[in-house]
Amino acid sequence: MNYIQELLTLFRNKALNSMGVERDIFQLIKDGDISTAIALMQNREDEVDIALSEYKPELHKVMKRPNKFRKNKDPYISEKLPRNRQQFINEVELFFLLGKPIKWEKKNGNDDVYQMFLDFIDKTRFNVTMRKVKRLAGAETESAKLYHLYRNESNQAEVKVVVLARSTGYKLRPLFDQFGTLVAFAFGYSVKSSGKSVQHWDIQTKDFYFNCKKGTVGWEVETYQNPTGKINIIFYQQEKAWMGVQHRAEREEMLDSKTGDINNYFSDPMAAATADVIENLKDPDAIGTLIQYYGKDSKFEYIDPPLSSETREAEKKDLKSSILEDSLTPDMSFEGMKGMGTLSGEAIKRALIIGYIKRLKNLEIYDILVDREVKVIISVLKFLHPDKAKLLDELVVSFEFQEPFEEDRQTRWSSIGSAYSNGIISLNTAVRLLGITDKPDEEVEKILREAAEKKKISEKEHQPTS
Repeated sequence: MNYIQELLTLFRNKALNSMGVERDIFQLIKDGDISTAIALMQNREDEVDIALSEYKPELHKVMKRPNKFRKNKDPYISEKLPRNRQQFINEVELFFLLGKPIKWEKKNGNDDVYQMFLDFIDKTRFNVTMRKVKRLAGAETESAKLYHLYRNESNQAEVKVVVLARSTGYKLRPLFDQFGTLVAFAFGYSVKSSGKSVQHWDIQTKDFYFNCKKGTVGWEVETYQNPTGKINIIFYQQEKAWMGVQHRAEREEMLDSKTGDINNYFSDPMAAATADVIENLKDPDAIGTLIQYYGKDSKFEYIDPPLSSETREAEKKDLKSSILEDSLTPDMSFEGMKGMGTLSGEAIKRALIIGYIKRLKNLEIYDILVDREVKVIISVLKFLHPDKAKLLDELVVSFEFQEPFEEDRQTRWSSIGSAYSNGIISLNTAVRLLGITDKPDEEVEKILREAAEKKKISEKEHQPTS
C-alpha cells in the first residue's frame, strides 16, 4: 500500500467513525482500521502492569522509601529490603499443578497416529512451554501460547511454539463472544527497522490471519488463509497467584527495612556523656582511652540498641503464616518440611491440603485450556501431515494432571491387584489404573495371550498318557 492509498484509507475510516457507522471487527480489519479493531478487544494492560509491579522485587513500594537528609552530612540511605514472596507463592502453585508432566492416554484411534501426537509433544517441548506459560499467567494474570505455522525454504510445513506475555514483549488482545468462546485473538509487538521501532499487530480468526504493520499514516495489512480452521493460540488467564495478600507482603517488607535501619544506627558504638567529659577527651578515637569524671554529675555511658519487642516478633510471625495461608500456599521451607521425610505420599497430601485446594481451583481453568490445546495440536498435525488427516480426526486423546508428590506405589499396586483378584474391577481397568504402560490395550492382549498359552501347556501336562 503506497502513501496515497494509506492517506485515503485513513481519511475514510475517520469519516466513518465520526458518523457513528457501526462496523464489526472483521469489517474494520477489511477497511484497514486496525487501531479501532484492536480497541474493541479485551485490554487488561492495567491489571498486568499492577501484577508485574508486585511480582518484581525491584518495583515494590518499599524501594521508594525516602532517604533521610542530615545537616552538614551526606544523606542516610534508608534500607530497602524487598522479598520474593510473590515469586515463591507462584512457584509453589506451579509445582502443585505441573510438578510432573501431564499424562496422556489414547482413548480411540490409530496407534501410529497417537505416537505421532506424542512425538509432536516431545518435539515442541510441550511440558517446558506449559510450565512457562503457567508461570507467566500466575505472575502477570495472562499469557498465551502461539502455534506459528509456516513453510521452510523447501516449502515444507513447519510449526514453532511461541510463548506470549507482556514481559516477553507482546501485548495480548483476545475477543470473546457472549458465551465466552474465543472468536479472534491479536498480539502486538515492535520490530526494529532502519533504526526505528515499527508497531505490528497479528490477528487470528478461525478462517484468516491478518498481519498488520503500522505505516506512515495508516496500516499495511496482509491476509492469509488459516489452514487449520482454528485459532492456533491458547489464551491463559487467571488471578495473581498471591491474590489477597499484597498488603501484608508490603507490611512485612516495611518492617524488615525499618529493622535494618535500626541495626545500621547502632552498628557502631554510641555513647552519651556530659560536656566536661567530652571536652577533656584528648583523642576520642583512640583505642583503650581512659574516661575521667570531673565531678559527681559527670556521666559517660554506652547507648544500647532497642531490644526487639515481643509484639514486633509476633507480628512478623503472623505476617509470614497469614501470607501463606491466605494465598493457599503450604510452607515449603526447611522448617516446614523437615518432619515429612518419613511420611507416605498420602500423608504428605493430607499435611499440605491447602496446596491441593488451590490446585483444584486452578484445574478449573487449566483443564479446559489444555483440552482446547489438544484439539489445536491435532489440527496442526493435520496441516503438517495432510495424508493422515482422516486418522487424526478419529484420534481421541485424554490427559491427566499428575500428583506433585510420589505416591506409595507398592500399596497402590497391591490394592489394585486385590480388587482385580476379588472380581471388583476388570483386567482392563486394573491395567489402566496401574499406569505402568503407555499402551494398556496392548498390555491386556499380551496378558490374555500369555494366560491362554499357559493354560494350553497346563492342559497338555495333565492329559492322560495312552
